[in-house]
Amino acid sequence: MKYQLIVDSCCELTDDLKESLNAISIPLKMIIGDEEFVDNENLDIDRFLKLIGNVKELPKSSCPSPGDYADAYLKSDADYIFTVTLSSRLSGSYNSAIKGKEIAEEEGKKIHVFDSKSASACELLIALKIKELIDSGLEPDDIIAKVDEFIAQSQIFFVLEKNDNLIKNGRMSSFKGKALSMLNIKLILGSDGDGNIKLFSTARGYTNAINKLAETIADSCAGKKGQTLVITHCQNLTAVKFLVKAVKSTCSFRQIVVMPTGGLSSMYADIGGVLAAF
Repeated sequence: MKYQLIVDSCCELTDDLKESLNAISIPLKMIIGDEEFVDNENLDIDRFLKLIGNVKELPKSSCPSPGDYADAYLKSDADYIFTVTLSSRLSGSYNSAIKGKEIAEEEGKKIHVFDSKSASACELLIALKIKELIDSGLEPDDIIAKVDEFIAQSQIFFVLEKNDNLIKNGRMSSFKGKALSMLNIKLILGSDGDGNIKLFSTARGYTNAINKLAETIADSCAGKKGQTLVITHCQNLTAVKFLVKAVKSTCSFRQIVVMPTGGLSSMYADIGGVLAAF
């Protein structure tokens, strides 16, 4: 049986990963003023981030349309298609994928859509898990059951160097953001398990925050031996190298995959942001 993987562009993929996973990425779009940016390999991330830093409000984003997903489904020659999207609590991408699925199924396509209940690093983590299960020779129903269980057990934590974009998108008050900046307090955030953002702990200074992130991963990685850790970052390889070294000394992950954030993830993480999913 031939499988196809389709993800939205909040799942960071290199060309090599797209090939090895047999994956297609459906881009989201971001709008700054009158200019529209497509979240794909042609996006100039440096210019995009610079423009974000110069505006008072976070750019608007738009998810792929049901037609975008339906077109991708119908063009695929796979016997079965798996799709992974952003958390349905954070974006309309999941709903679009479902509506696109309904259109394509009328033409005989077989599709399952997974709500990652997360974003970025966790989407890639799920995509890698799907590939692993496909390679093990499982049937679609068994893959779906195991991936659903995997999503329920997966975790993502992240640290932002700046709180500016949390303020711009209304997830943090300007007063609180300024107070945290003045006190040099950084937040260790993550998913609450249902696709919402939750505060886990705080640290003074960014280096201490990365240390705290490593400790949080170590405290949570029991039972994760032999599994995968995915780290995504917005222009912060220095912090990633420190984090990888710390995690290797405390956890037994089979592999650690590091990827730069794409457009949408960078829009929220901002320069310096680091995310880790396992």
